Amino acid sequence: MPFWERILRIPRDKYLPAYNRKVPVPKNPTTIGGHLRRRRLQLKIFQSEAARKLGVSLVTMSKWECDKIYPTWQYHSKIIEYLAFDPFPSCGLRDPYGNEPSGVAILPSESLGTRVRKRRLELKLTVTECAQKLGIDVKTLRDWEGRRRSPCSKHRARIQHLVEVLA
Repeated sequence: MPFWERILRIPRDKYLPAYNRKVPVPKNPTTIGGHLRRRRLQLKIFQSEAARKLGVSLVTMSKWECDKIYPTWQYHSKIIEYLAFDPFPSCGLRDPYGNEPSGVAILPSESLGTRVRKRRLELKLTVTECAQKLGIDVKTLRDWEGRRRSPCSKHRARIQHLVEVLA
C-alpha cells in the first residue's frame, strides 16, 4: 500500500481541542473563565451540566467562561471544589478573594466613587448590602462608583464614615 493511502488513527481522549466553536481553549489559563472552560472540556460535559454542578444559571456560567462577569464570593468555594484547586490567587486578582481583576473597571484613585468601591470590595460587601448600609438606592451607588454622578453633601458624611471608619 502506498504511503499516501495510509490512515493514521490517534485516540483523542487525552487531548483537548484547540478550538471549541471558534473559541480557543486555553492551554495555560490565566483567568477564572479560562480555568472553568478548560475544566468543563476536560470533564467532557456541557455548560448546562457544569452550571448545575455549580448551582448557577446557564447564562451566568457562559458569562463566567467568557470573562464578562466574575464570580461573587458566595460561589468561590463551589468553584474551588469544581476545579479541584484554588484559581483565585493565580489569576492575578488584587485580593485573592476579590471580585474583579486589576485593570477592569478601576477608576482613578482621586474619585470618591473609587474609594467607596475599593472599601466595599475590602469589606466583601455586595452593591446591595453597601447601599443598605449607606441608606441609599442601589442605582445611586452604582452611579457613584461609575462616576456618572457624585454624591450630594448630605451623603458625603455617610460615605466618609464607610470609607474611613468601618472595619
